[in-house]
Amino acid sequence: MKQKVRKAVMAVIVNQNNEVLIGSSPRDGGYKFPQGGLNTGEDFISGIKRELKEELDIVITDNDILQSYTEKVSYVYPDEDRYIYLSQELNIVKVKFNYTMDFVPQDDEFEQLLWIPPTDLYKYNTFFRAAAYELALKICGLV
Repeated sequence: MKQKVRKAVMAVIVNQNNEVLIGSSPRDGGYKFPQGGLNTGEDFISGIKRELKEELDIVITDNDILQSYTEKVSYVYPDEDRYIYLSQELNIVKVKFNYTMDFVPQDDEFEQLLWIPPTDLYKYNTFFRAAAYELALKICGLV
């Protein structure tokens, strides 16, 4: 039986040109923001720091965080056996890119990383995440 809601966190990383970082996922072929589930008892700031280290091999500090939001976004997972949750609820953390960040995708999280204008997100297949991602960009004041 599937678990109900996965508590998670996502990073909206913004560069000096006001572009956001997305990556193609070899897991489902779609594009996504860096994100991941929270560990038991973990706050979402600690969670995003851990996830960015695990997924992109970068270390961020509190100075890299532009904003964290109490408003959350969520999406429902497709009814496929590989998903153990019914849905995911994500806190959003807006992160400022700096020149020391050298993204190195880890494991099977990302194949290709792209900087895109936030208004172009609709051009990339984000599958079941699309509405949540659009709302996240609005919450961040980027669209």
